[in-house]
Amino acid sequence: MKNFKKYLAVLFLISTCLFFSSCDRSTDDTVEPTKATIAKAGKVYSMQRVSKGSSSNVMGEVKTGQSVLILENRNWDYKIQLADGTMGWIDAEYLKPSKQTFIMYQSDRSNIVSSPRAEDRELVKEVTEKTAATRLEDYSESKKINGKDYIIDWTKIRTEDGVEGWFESAYLYQVPIDPMRFINRKDWSFSMKDFLEEWKGESIEKFTKKFKEPSGIKITDSLAIHYFHNIFLFKLNKKYYGVRVYVKDSLIENIDAARSKTSWVSYLPLSSTLRINWIGNYIGNYYYLFETTDDIDGTNIAVEDYVPEWANYVIGILALLIYLVMLFYILKIPFTIVNKVTYKQSLNRKLFNGRIMLYATLGSIILGYLFSVIMLVNVFPFNDYFFITALFCGGMIIGTIGKWRNDLDYNRCNAATCHQWTGEHSWTEYLGGETVTQTMRDGSTNSQTTRRYREHRICSACGHEWSILRTHVIGGLKY
Repeated sequence: MKNFKKYLAVLFLISTCLFFSSCDRSTDDTVEPTKATIAKAGKVYSMQRVSKGSSSNVMGEVKTGQSVLILENRNWDYKIQLADGTMGWIDAEYLKPSKQTFIMYQSDRSNIVSSPRAEDRELVKEVTEKTAATRLEDYSESKKINGKDYIIDWTKIRTEDGVEGWFESAYLYQVPIDPMRFINRKDWSFSMKDFLEEWKGESIEKFTKKFKEPSGIKITDSLAIHYFHNIFLFKLNKKYYGVRVYVKDSLIENIDAARSKTSWVSYLPLSSTLRINWIGNYIGNYYYLFETTDDIDGTNIAVEDYVPEWANYVIGILALLIYLVMLFYILKIPFTIVNKVTYKQSLNRKLFNGRIMLYATLGSIILGYLFSVIMLVNVFPFNDYFFITALFCGGMIIGTIGKWRNDLDYNRCNAATCHQWTGEHSWTEYLGGETVTQTMRDGSTNSQTTRRYREHRICSACGHEWSILRTHVIGGLKY
């Protein structure tokens, strides 16, 4: 067991190191923002890649030729900040392309070719990583796909090693950001009442220091509204996604939730009582290190863009193994408690085996339920993989009950005047058996032999004898 725990710890460290060593994207939010120019007028939103028909997500507007700061980049979305403090996300198409650019490495679209026209196109260079380049000229071609006309934009580029050729414009960064500014936001969950009481009147600087830079800021005549999409609040059976923080003179005047939905786990009895913030915030959220997608601000961004493909498979397999092993040992805790409590009760000689069995059954079910609810409402992976958790928990409940039934039948004397754990094997009586043979269509046969025994036990303390029927099956039939 000691060696197994050592191997498990080493496995965890290796998988963690693989993740961080293979990720070439900076998580440093101290990198200086990049200046850029707006190419066409548009709206700025609190989240990237959201339903843009909702006016509640609009932080402000930008005009053609306006200068902005690039704060973050997530593939084709850029978080910008305007001169008045407005902050939010826009698509790459709204930014004026810079002469200096970077090729976004995509395994199936990373070839520099000799011509944008399909009939003249030849491979010039295959790109295997993010590559710096200079824009030379642009070209657009019309292409019919499934009966519809599409415009494909191409850009002629020159890489740092002097290679010139054409590359699809959609897979070029609009502005150069190297090292890339990327804020890794951890998800947080709190009781709504406690959260509001804690933060009203506090400084926004203290708030952002804890929860990172907001996803968007909307400037009004009297207030600045900060949008945080990595904070989740709970109230009864409702789960609120994201908060709006109303700031005046650098102090938080009010906080409300952006949107909500009914959380199914909140319908479980005692779920509100068993919600413990520190478990969810300091234990339950670190699983995102091993996720294959990043949806911190409401969009799916493939980590495959930043992590080698082989590392994704290795990390995924290791994470699954670690999760299953951890799940087994975590769920074993309540049943270890059941064993100790039930065994202590079984030392009471006045209690019959049936009563002890009842204690073991009820204790396993109650503690198993309480522990499962704690995991479900506080640790998000258990919520996501509810059926695996329920399967493990149900299996361990059945296993605990079976263990106690076996121990009581074989080892605890069932004499009313004794009830000590002094049962020993006396002798075994063979009661007979039968064999059933099955002939298959191809002429082959299968057989199943059933043998019945009566095992006689004797108490070494009082001499009381009792017996237990056992059935032993050899082979099996096919149906």
